[in-house]
Amino acid sequence: MVYMERLRKFQTLMEELGFTSFVLTSPANIFYFTGFMCSGYLVTSLNGDSKLYVYPIDYEAAQTYCIQEIEIIKMKITSSVIDIISILPNSLKRKIGFDKLEVEQYLKIKDHVESLDPYPELVWRLRSVKDLEEINKITKAAEITSNCMELASEIISEGVRESEVKAEILEEMIESGADKPAFDIIVASGQKTSLPHGGAGDRTIMNNDVVLIDIGSSYQGYCADMTRTFYIGSNPPDEILNIYNFILDTKNLVEENTKSWILASSLDEVARRMMSSKGYGEYFVHGLGHGIGIEVHEPPKINPVSQEILQENNVITIEPGIYVPGKFGIRIEDTLLVGRDNVVKLTSHPYQLTIY
Repeated sequence: MVYMERLRKFQTLMEELGFTSFVLTSPANIFYFTGFMCSGYLVTSLNGDSKLYVYPIDYEAAQTYCIQEIEIIKMKITSSVIDIISILPNSLKRKIGFDKLEVEQYLKIKDHVESLDPYPELVWRLRSVKDLEEINKITKAAEITSNCMELASEIISEGVRESEVKAEILEEMIESGADKPAFDIIVASGQKTSLPHGGAGDRTIMNNDVVLIDIGSSYQGYCADMTRTFYIGSNPPDEILNIYNFILDTKNLVEENTKSWILASSLDEVARRMMSSKGYGEYFVHGLGHGIGIEVHEPPKINPVSQEILQENNVITIEPGIYVPGKFGIRIEDTLLVGRDNVVKLTSHPYQLTIY
């Protein structure tokens, strides 16, 4: 069972660092180790025990979906992580690690245990490198996402509202087997494209608009992410065409340099140096990319300050963009599987600015 194998690997890492117990509160981390997403507490200890504490509202579902090897304990509605840690044997309280606690929770717990240490990176050592089951699920999510982008490219046209495009994408996504969108679908047109996330409100797409579509599907708990930019009309202005081609060239160059054992920030530097060389540096206002899996944004972060090194079977996005205030924005993005010497593109749709 893949979940128990993950737990065994995690307990080995715990032992190396001297943790006697570890408390996981992140629903995504709980899902990674149990197959069940919930708000609760997974406590795993060096004695081999792993217990999932759930609230009454999730108890029946946990019994149905959580792996059988983990003991499921129903808490009271008023229970908190403080109550869970207080009942641990003293031998397991010597050094407790955790992924995330509120400040108030931390302060109340720390005086009642020998050692309480935040160590979320211990989980990421496992989660950031995807196993075959995870890769297969992300690949399926990418396939659904790519099909939705194909649909979007067919329906965007003059007179269609952004909300109509979103609705069609969502329907296609669910009918294709997705659990849900991985994030709020972005369909931005005209000047709204200069806002990386599209801005508020609805708008009717007009001739000569730039249209930016950023979508992602979640399939069996795993996400994909992609962006394409289109022009409504057959003759885009030189400024738009030149920036689009430049973004595409930048993305291609970065991907050619992407492989395992590369410092993530060095990829961002390649893109940022190219942007600056053409005078676009100030218009590239976000990191180059990010890891993706159970959550849309995961390590490794691909930005100027990242100290992470890419590893084989990381799944990442590369998404260079230029946003000219008050005019337009262009971004192109794909989900990629990092190999030993290259990357494999999991999302796919033609890089075609004009669609008429």
